[in-house]
Amino acid sequence: MERTVNNPRLRDAAYDYGIPALLLMPAWAMLWAYPRVVGAGGPPVPMPFGVPGAPHGVATALTYAFVALIFLPLVVRRKHPMTALALTTVLSAVYSVTPNPPVPTQIAPIVALYVVGTLRDRRTVWIAYALVTAVTLLTSVHPQSGVSWIGDVVSTVTSFAVAAALGDAARSRRAYIAAVEQRAIDAERTREDEARRRVEEERLRIARELHDVTAHSLSIIALQAGAAEKAVRRDPDGAIEALRTIRVTSKDSLDELRAMLGVLRSADEDAPLSPAGRLERLPELVRSVEQAGVHVTLAVADDLGDVPAYVDVSAYRIVQEAITNVARHAQASTARVVVRREGDELTLEIADDGRGVKMGALGEGHGIAGMRERVAALGGTFEAGPVAGGGFRVTARLPMTRGAQRRDG
Repeated sequence: MERTVNNPRLRDAAYDYGIPALLLMPAWAMLWAYPRVVGAGGPPVPMPFGVPGAPHGVATALTYAFVALIFLPLVVRRKHPMTALALTTVLSAVYSVTPNPPVPTQIAPIVALYVVGTLRDRRTVWIAYALVTAVTLLTSVHPQSGVSWIGDVVSTVTSFAVAAALGDAARSRRAYIAAVEQRAIDAERTREDEARRRVEEERLRIARELHDVTAHSLSIIALQAGAAEKAVRRDPDGAIEALRTIRVTSKDSLDELRAMLGVLRSADEDAPLSPAGRLERLPELVRSVEQAGVHVTLAVADDLGDVPAYVDVSAYRIVQEAITNVARHAQASTARVVVRREGDELTLEIADDGRGVKMGALGEGHGIAGMRERVAALGGTFEAGPVAGGGFRVTARLPMTRGAQRRDG
């Protein structure tokens, strides 16, 4: 049973054939009952395909077959809606112009018109409505029958108008839902592309800052070590060997940095370098955020004088990104920035009392992606998320020794 329900072909077939069958049953029932109920005790009921000599014109199998033929085109109403509408309209009109009992055959073109409304554009629907209504009025409404013909006209016009309007509304609703779903898909694709672009931009910024902090310094060290090697005269063997080691180590480190920066900056090799921020500039950063209406408490440890330059710059950028997100998205009134040293690691903690969803509710935001990339480049650990009771917290631990960085590399 489950396999039958989940089979698309069987489900479509049941829908295509089931609706005409359900509509046909009441028509047949009325065809059978009308001459027996209405015609009882009265004049014979006219019926072209009636049984000869039978009272009140009892219908034959041919009459039932003709009524079934009117509903038969509905089977192809979804694949060929205009064909189904034309056939049901013509067959229903033929039934109306012959002296038959009043069977609701107009239900067939009404259903067909509704399906046309769900599958065709609005202009086509209302042109079809006008034609079908005109044919039905010409063949089924007889002015000479008295005042009742006015009600027949109103009923026919209204029935087909409602069918066309409901079909057009269903089509418009499906089109709207499809457009909303497509916009959601496009937005998701755009968001992913934007996240990748922001990560690449962050990698470029890291490359520039590392170049500014280390590459130039190592170049100077290499040059001075070479000059010192030539200048030293006392303890020649030990001094020369030590200086030679400094020069070789500096040169190797410089080559390694250049190789890494070449990969990171492949997309923008000729971009100019800009000055990097340092932890000593955090008070200035905090003041700019407080101007946006967020009260920030800053706690920076005093023993940060020997923090490596690359860690110093990265820590500043992480705090800058996190505190900027607080001002822009968190709707917070207060925030706390803590910078402390724990052994060979520099720990950063940025917390606020805002909504707690500014960067995580709908997926990882661009700011978090950039901070995570920066911390990962240094071999550190990064955490970000809502905190119990409200608010959001960003925590980063940056190793300050080369060994810690190489452990993950």
